[in-house]
Amino acid sequence: MSRFQPNTQPPKGFSIFRNVQELASESDKFRRVLWTGTHSQLVIMTVPVGGEIGEETHTVDQHLFFLSGKGQAIQDGTKTDDIHPGDLVIVPAGTMHNFKNLGPTPLIVATVYAPAEHKADTVHDTLEQGEKLEEEGKDEPPSWAKEK
Repeated sequence: MSRFQPNTQPPKGFSIFRNVQELASESDKFRRVLWTGTHSQLVIMTVPVGGEIGEETHTVDQHLFFLSGKGQAIQDGTKTDDIHPGDLVIVPAGTMHNFKNLGPTPLIVATVYAPAEHKADTVHDTLEQGEKLEEEGKDEPPSWAKEK
């Protein structure tokens, strides 16, 4: 992942990420922000075998594109659907959701939050680290990325 540095200032012009699946596969981090704009944010996630994203509800919309692995989408703690590579799940703001890794390999996801949900240079090694930093208010998006 040394070939990549997230932007920490408002972007000027477009950004191209070549082979997002390969880029995401190279990361062993639970969550890594790739890009933050004034209206959205691109994040890659690697959910370990037997792991999960964690039940949550956002105040922003989230689009999740599953790149590899086998998982389960859970809505409101009860409704479940199997997830496979190539699937796209859109979670509107206010929807309780979770995604669990049910396969023998990491579940790798590229997700877009609109607007941004995390600090522009966020890297979380684990779900627990991410939850702790969020609870402590240390993973807030930059003020310039909160425009709606």
